[in-house]
Amino acid sequence: MSRRSELSKSLRGFFEKTLTDVEREIYIEKWKVSSEELGSDGEWRIEKRRLYGGLSDCVDIVEVDNGRFSFVVVPTRGMGIWKGRFEGVCLGWNSPVRSLVHPSFVNLEGRDGLGWLDGFNEWIVRCGIGSFGAPGPDKIIDNMGNEKEVMLTLHGKVANIPANTVKARMRLEPPYELSITGRVYERSMFGSDFEMDTEITTTPGADSIKIIDTVRNLRSLPDEMQTLYHCNYGSPFLEEGSHLLAPIQKVVPRDPRAAEGISEFDVFGPPQTGFVERVYFLKMIGDEKGRASVMLVNKDETKATSVSFSVKELPCFTLWKNTSSLKEGYVVGLEPGTSYPNSKAFERKQERVVKLKPGENHRSEINFSVYASQAEVNRAKKRIEEIGKGIEPEILDRPVKEFSPY
Repeated sequence: MSRRSELSKSLRGFFEKTLTDVEREIYIEKWKVSSEELGSDGEWRIEKRRLYGGLSDCVDIVEVDNGRFSFVVVPTRGMGIWKGRFEGVCLGWNSPVRSLVHPSFVNLEGRDGLGWLDGFNEWIVRCGIGSFGAPGPDKIIDNMGNEKEVMLTLHGKVANIPANTVKARMRLEPPYELSITGRVYERSMFGSDFEMDTEITTTPGADSIKIIDTVRNLRSLPDEMQTLYHCNYGSPFLEEGSHLLAPIQKVVPRDPRAAEGISEFDVFGPPQTGFVERVYFLKMIGDEKGRASVMLVNKDETKATSVSFSVKELPCFTLWKNTSSLKEGYVVGLEPGTSYPNSKAFERKQERVVKLKPGENHRSEINFSVYASQAEVNRAKKRIEEIGKGIEPEILDRPVKEFSPY
C-alpha cells in the first residue's frame, strides 16, 4: 500500500507524518517526501535530517521546497527558520555565527545576559515567551512565596528550546498546502508553563509563507507573556539605497544615537565597519482587516520582501538597523511584537506586557512574501500606500518616556 493511500485513510484529504513526539517516544532522524511520490500537483519536497559536528551537532532541520520558495525550519531552536531562498535569491543574512548552534552550546547568562547572541543567525527567530528585550532586573515569586529579584537575559528562552512534537502535513486536494507544525514548551517548576503551537505553511509555487503561533498559559494562575518576531534581512534586499515602506503612524528613536539618524530612519546605507546599531519604535496603521505590511525594497526597486501582521495581535513594531561590515553582520531586522524590546520591567510600566488568564491563549499570524520584479514591487507598494493614504506619520526626533527608558 502506498504512503498516500495508507495515511489518507486516517486523515482524509491529508498526508501527515509525525517526525518527533517526545511523549510517544517517536523520533525519525531522516525522512523525505515529494509531490512525485504522492502523485500531487506541482513540484515540491519536504526533507528532515539531523546535523552532526561542531556547534551544529544534533540539530534537527526540516527543509520545505514548494518549487519556487524553500526554507529551513529548525525544531531544535524553537521552530525558528534558518534561511530561505526564492528562485535563487537568499532570504536571511550572513551572521558572524556561521552555522546553526545547538542550544546546549548557548549560555543565555553569558556576557551579562547577552549570551543569546552566540546562536543568533536565523532569518526568522522568535523572542519570548516569558520575556524578551534588553537584559535587566525583574522580580519574581520564588518557591517559598517570596518576591525575589532576578536578571532576565536578552530575548528570552524560546529560541533555544527544542520542540516536543514536529509533524509534516500535506493537503492532497487544492490548494495542496504544505505545513510543518510543532509544539514547544517553556516551563519550570514554580514558574511559567507556556505551550506554543506553531504552523508554518506554504503552497506549491507560492511566493509566500505563513506562520500561525498560538501561545497558551497552562498554569492555574494568570501569567505574563511577550513575543516578538525578529525577521532579519541582508543582501540582496539590503544594500546601499534600500528603503522601508510601511503604513506608519508614529516613529520614535530608542536612544540618542538612533535620534541622530531619525531623518533617514527608513533608508539604509552601505556596509560600514564599526557601525553601532540604531533602533526605532514604530506604530503601524492597519487596513480594513486590521493588518499592516512592512516592505524592504532594494535600491532600484526590482526586489522586495514584506512582513504582514495584525496590529491587534502584534501592536508594536521595531526596526533594527545594523548596517555594519559584511564580516560583522550587515543586516536589518523587521520585528513585529506584543511590545517593544526594552526591559520587561519597563514595558510592564507602560502596560504593554500581555497577561494571560489560566488556559487563555494569544494567537499571531504573520505572512512573509517576496517580490521578484519591478512590476510586482510596484503592485505591493500601491497596496501599502493605500493603507496609509492621507495620514502623515508623526516622526519624533528624540526618545520619549512612553516608548523608551533612554
